[in-house]
Amino acid sequence: MNATQSFQLIKGPIEARFSSQGAECTSLSVRGLEYLWQANPSIWGRHAPVLFPIVGRLRSDQYSYQGKSYPLSQHGFARDRNFSVLEQSTDRLVFTLESDEQSLCVYPFAFALQIAYELTETGMHVTYRVRNPDPEADLWYSIGAHPGFNCPLEPKIESLEDYQLDFGQPNLSSLSLYTLENGLIGRKKEALSLNAGKLDLHWELFQNDALIFDVGPVTSISVRSRKTGRGYGMEFAEFCWLGLWTKQRNAGFLCLEPWNGIADAWDHDGQLQNKRGMQLLSPGGVQEVGFGLTLFD
Repeated sequence: MNATQSFQLIKGPIEARFSSQGAECTSLSVRGLEYLWQANPSIWGRHAPVLFPIVGRLRSDQYSYQGKSYPLSQHGFARDRNFSVLEQSTDRLVFTLESDEQSLCVYPFAFALQIAYELTETGMHVTYRVRNPDPEADLWYSIGAHPGFNCPLEPKIESLEDYQLDFGQPNLSSLSLYTLENGLIGRKKEALSLNAGKLDLHWELFQNDALIFDVGPVTSISVRSRKTGRGYGMEFAEFCWLGLWTKQRNAGFLCLEPWNGIADAWDHDGQLQNKRGMQLLSPGGVQEVGFGLTLFD
């Protein structure tokens, strides 16, 4: 196995760093101010993991396909694999991962996954490209992002409660949320009240796990400090769901998670092709989705 490598991209005042382990972005800063969570292992030891070939948790951490059962842990294995670099310039980096004997033990599909990071004038764009190299068999997969952002950005003068979410729609008074039961999609949905499309952040919002809603009513979000005006935004129209999550009170981060895939429902039958959010790629097919990040300096 190749050793883990580190990479750097720069565009104007924006600097980003990456690890080949999981093709993960590990730093995203503007003029030295770090926007990305720095993976404190005592709280949450990741920065921005890529979720593939599933998103969320499976019932009993396993699934069945064509009469055989396979174990697969939450969010899949890509975040723990060492990627190769396909392309690199000063402001663009492309990682690649392909199926192998190790992946086939838990996921019986040939695949080629590319993850492209490209810095922009105001932030970064991320693109996921999945190809089915098998000339005969279908490929079932899900993919998503899990970036954690520092919240607050400046803990000496701010707290989580100084931040506000803006869903970009002043007429939006509520969002319909999926509930989670032991990490699985629950039996009911709940309403999240908004004030003119905005939501003041506080820990109690997340005490029952992530906030998950359908993309469609909302396709972008921004998070800003009322004290400094700094923050970050995300555009995710090419995804089906968005999750918002922090782990504990005063954790110091907020995750914005665009997903094409979702956890098993509490009563899912375990068949992979029946799992909600699974994407189907026919032999030789390619699918590509992306999201944009804006840093408010």
